[in-house]
Amino acid sequence: MFNSRVIVTAYGGPEVLTLVQEPLRIPDRDEVRVKVQSSGVALADIMRREGKFPNPPTPPFTPGYDAVGVIDELGEDVQQFRIGDKVAVFYNGTGGYAAYVYAKPDELVAVPPQMDSSLAVATVLNYVTAYQMLHRIAKVTEGESILIHGASGGTGTALLELGRLAKLKMYGTASLAKHHIVSGYGAIPIDYRNEDFVDVLRLHASEGIDAVFDPIGGENYERSLRTLSRNGRFISYGYTSVLQERNSGNWEKEWSRLAKAQTTEQGHPMHLYSITLLKKEQLDWFREDASAVLSLLEEGLIHPLVSHRIPLQEAAKAQELLERSLAVGKVVLIS
Repeated sequence: MFNSRVIVTAYGGPEVLTLVQEPLRIPDRDEVRVKVQSSGVALADIMRREGKFPNPPTPPFTPGYDAVGVIDELGEDVQQFRIGDKVAVFYNGTGGYAAYVYAKPDELVAVPPQMDSSLAVATVLNYVTAYQMLHRIAKVTEGESILIHGASGGTGTALLELGRLAKLKMYGTASLAKHHIVSGYGAIPIDYRNEDFVDVLRLHASEGIDAVFDPIGGENYERSLRTLSRNGRFISYGYTSVLQERNSGNWEKEWSRLAKAQTTEQGHPMHLYSITLLKKEQLDWFREDASAVLSLLEEGLIHPLVSHRIPLQEAAKAQELLERSLAVGKVVLIS
């Protein structure tokens, strides 16, 4: 039997993604092998592909944070799982784009067997990220206001949906064509291409915003800080502006500065959130929060948006959809 796996052959554009075939191996003693049904695609995959990510992996490597499938082989020492169990696999940013993956028990989360795999994989990275930023980091309370940048994306829509459940007042930046997505969650959309969100919020939220979630970086960070209320918190969870050539110059220096900062110049709490770092530091939180959002999905309280389901061998097309802002919600690879 053979495994199909996508690899990044060199830093560059979508053309550096290649599908390779290799023999399946028996799992190590402390591993399971998972037959993948759905893998998630993220903007951070593109940043790693281009080498524009802190300590990027050296090619060749397989992209992908998350995958959902069924265990088809167990290592001798694995006791927590059984063959046939449905699981979500969560990696430290590489490994998910494959028809079969290998994982250790601490990289696995149990998934209800009847759950749609594409919806489950849309939940693991994006909704756990959103849940932790809202409740572990910002510690939002009912009635507070939040600003979500990139509100029509996978994590953006997760923040909107979980923010609605938390009864927050929400604002979201998105292109005009995607405003119906943002307003559908009860948020006020802001057209980032034709409106200045700082000016818009000065009119609509004169008291300021209680928590800002910014995955963009660069000038957007500085402008976001100007929207904060007296008790406002700023949460950075990405630096996607590096994908625009004109903004890619000093991103490493800026990222390093943000990683060290704990407050803004005005004294507001500042957080640089990374799901993989927080999982390493607080594995129990990750397990609790992944179970919490999967329970919300099972109960029908959240409805992740899956924009496209694309065959694994067309991973380059999947990344292009994200890169060109042609998707809303999650893009998923199907094995």
